[in-house]
Amino acid sequence: MEKIGGLTPLRGLAALWVVLFHADVILFFRQFGPLLDRDKTGLISHGYLWVDFFFLLSGFIIAHVYGAKLAGPFSAETAWRYLAARFARIYPLHLFALLLLIPLRVLAASLFPAMQDGSWDSFLAWRAIPSNLLLTQAMNQHVYLSWNIVSWSIGAEWWAYVAALVLIRLIHGKGLRRAGIAALVAAALLAALVRLVPGHGLDITFDYGFFRCLFEFTFGLALYQAYDARWGEAALRGDAPFLLLLAAIALSLNARAADLSLVPLFALLILAAAYNRGRLERLLASPPLQHLGEISYALYMMHGVWFMIFWYGLPEMQRLGLWFPVSWSFASIFIGLSVGSAHLVHVLVEKPLRSWLFDRLTYATLKA
Repeated sequence: MEKIGGLTPLRGLAALWVVLFHADVILFFRQFGPLLDRDKTGLISHGYLWVDFFFLLSGFIIAHVYGAKLAGPFSAETAWRYLAARFARIYPLHLFALLLLIPLRVLAASLFPAMQDGSWDSFLAWRAIPSNLLLTQAMNQHVYLSWNIVSWSIGAEWWAYVAALVLIRLIHGKGLRRAGIAALVAAALLAALVRLVPGHGLDITFDYGFFRCLFEFTFGLALYQAYDARWGEAALRGDAPFLLLLAAIALSLNARAADLSLVPLFALLILAAAYNRGRLERLLASPPLQHLGEISYALYMMHGVWFMIFWYGLPEMQRLGLWFPVSWSFASIFIGLSVGSAHLVHVLVEKPLRSWLFDRLTYATLKA
């Protein structure tokens, strides 16, 4: 299967934007002051919307890689290999991050009991361990995010992968009309979700985050049918449309536009990156940007670990009278630690465990 190289760096850039968003969350809610005035701009404070980009892109990529195989005559072996590949892709690193946080929680409670503020029993609740292990932490089981707070989206995405066994058969290769209907239904359901969960926009996570993911993932599956049919290619393949879309997204975030308005812009950005054969394609193909995309999952997961460390660590350092840089200095440190640890974890944990687990899961099937 041909790789759509222009999409890989976008994963990394989107992950970086989410990292910056969470650095701002720490500073704002721990009362150190936001990176940018939230009353004037949502450029950073609405950065959670890049998770919606991930969900769209995930559906698009799944259709690209697995669509033809899963849309054909049903094969239990094909379905199992698909699920094994996706599980091996996400679960080892998810479990690794969780196993990092559990001993850190125990040590922090013992050495720094003053850290245990009101968020402790939500973020680090023992009762939330089973749902995190079972990847059901985005199905309205708890009152708030828990443990690696970004992992709700990983749980939601896993169940979207499972749903794709049915969705792909309904959408893939069925023509643009069927894909258009699927996209409209997914968009309508997403709008209904936002209406039914008021006050959150698209920032819906631990409660109904699974539905947020599922509807956007479905939209991504439908979007791939448009790409496969080369819909809009003439208008989107140049450098200018890509840059204009990126600027429109930045301006929409800055103006704190309605969250739902970003979804079609993200969809068009994906198409523009996939079609691009201009200078931007060569830029996006550069080794640093490709590597950032390759480690984007590790970056996303590891910054969740650093979030928990600094969420409790910054107030404790302030309480002990220790100096610590805040604002953009802190954001630089937070990003640097997240990227550095992501590189190490990608090489030492993610890649080897992914191969090991996939081999074990598929070997067990062949033996059976």
